Amino acid sequence: MSKNDRRRAAVPVAAEDEMLRLRNQALAEEEEAKRKAELVSHFLKDKLAKEKQNSAMNLHKINVHWRGVLRENKAKMLRQDIEILSLTFARVMNCKDSAIQSLVTDLEEAEEQHAQTLRSHLYNIDRLLQLQRCRLTHLREGYEAQLEALKREFEVERY
Repeated sequence: MSKNDRRRAAVPVAAEDEMLRLRNQALAEEEEAKRKAELVSHFLKDKLAKEKQNSAMNLHKINVHWRGVLRENKAKMLRQDIEILSLTFARVMNCKDSAIQSLVTDLEEAEEQHAQTLRSHLYNIDRLLQLQRCRLTHLREGYEAQLEALKREFEVERY
């Protein structure tokens, strides 16, 4: 083979080698791009998973905080209700205490009136008994006087 043949033969081989090298380089670049795409995809998937986890954790924290705020608000409202009920209860108790005190006073007055009426009644009964005894005594004395007078009359007529 001559030099020209070798050159001609070398040129296609070199071109083939160059083509092969370019193809290998393209494949390597494609593999590299694929690997980078997978890396980016994996990174983004991890980042998405972390974001979901952080989002869930933040949502939980917000819910816990919100529930705390709602509990505080409800507790405040319940305290106000308890205070209102306590004041209402105290007012009702005062009304009932004054009603009881008034009834006790009325009962004491009624008992005093009853005792006074009973004393007056017993006094009147004693006076009536005394008056009746006096009347009876007076009638007995009159009866005995008439009896004596009749006896004397009878004795006088008999003699």
